[in-house]
Amino acid sequence: KAGMANEKALSEAFFSIQTPLLSHAYTPTMITANGKEFFYLFPLTHLQGEEKTFSSLSELLDRFFFGKAERDRVKQQAHDLERFMQNEKNKNEKKLIKLEKTLQDAGKADKYQLFGELLTANMYALKKGDKDIEVVNYYDEDGGTVKITLDPLKTPSENAQRYFQKYQKAKNSVAVVEEQIEKTNEEILYFDSLLQQMEAASSKDIEEIREELAEEGYVRNRKTKNAKKKPTKPVLDKYVASDGTEIFVGKNNKQNDYLTTKFARRDEIWLHTKDIPGSHVVIRSLEPAEETLLEAAKIAAYYSKAKESSSVPVDFTKIRHVKKPSGAKLGFVTYDNQQTVYVTPDADIVMKLKA
Repeated sequence: KAGMANEKALSEAFFSIQTPLLSHAYTPTMITANGKEFFYLFPLTHLQGEEKTFSSLSELLDRFFFGKAERDRVKQQAHDLERFMQNEKNKNEKKLIKLEKTLQDAGKADKYQLFGELLTANMYALKKGDKDIEVVNYYDEDGGTVKITLDPLKTPSENAQRYFQKYQKAKNSVAVVEEQIEKTNEEILYFDSLLQQMEAASSKDIEEIREELAEEGYVRNRKTKNAKKKPTKPVLDKYVASDGTEIFVGKNNKQNDYLTTKFARRDEIWLHTKDIPGSHVVIRSLEPAEETLLEAAKIAAYYSKAKESSSVPVDFTKIRHVKKPSGAKLGFVTYDNQQTVYVTPDADIVMKLKA
């Protein structure tokens, strides 16, 4: 309204703000618009978005600044590390495109074998110096022909052998390239998960991520006076469900690995967003109540790449069904016997449950 030029509209806008100010009739309001959060003492009509009111300004500020100052400071601190991880992910995505092209080329193996066999069958019609030959394709039910390019410097027998060699090389490369594609996809997923972890990381979380990258050989180890000190146990984030049940969360791969493979007990409940990078979550209970399970699922969804989404799928199963493959990177696991719930991440609930 205040953007309108006429005096009546300006007057109305002014008094709509002045009246609650004079009477102290505050309605602390947070508005989420275009992915950003704004807060005011009362609703403002010029901002269109999702509104949430609070009982006091203090409560609103607690919610608005929930982790914000720490995240801003950490973001500045982690800029170079984040850029490195993004570059590594981009590099592997480009590598994947090249590998898939190589795999397509390797798929021509059958064609090379066909050319070798057809040249062998038509050896009598070939002579050294020929640049190409058109022959009947005996494998074509319609009796079609195929044109084969030749090396004029080679004999007919050498040209046939050349295609058999290309066939063998292409055939052998398929298995190698498929293995490289699998490893490259794992690298992309790995750095994608690290980038997601950086979004909610504290200074200590970031230092653990840096240590992990050094241990994996991606970055150099920092030389410090305490370099020889024994490694300490990762500190896990703790939450308390509405019924008092403890919920623990890993905020990086070191914490995830410790939580899932060492801290949690066999029959406790483990949660993770389905096919989405995110934190490992463990409910310290053998048979948690349904409400507790949903609260833990919301925490898992909040600390995942789907943080801004709705109806996020979260898998849950007992710890004994979660396995770390031999030689796998920190935090990587496989699991079965899972069930899935769908929840919408809610920062207010996460803040409320934080111990």
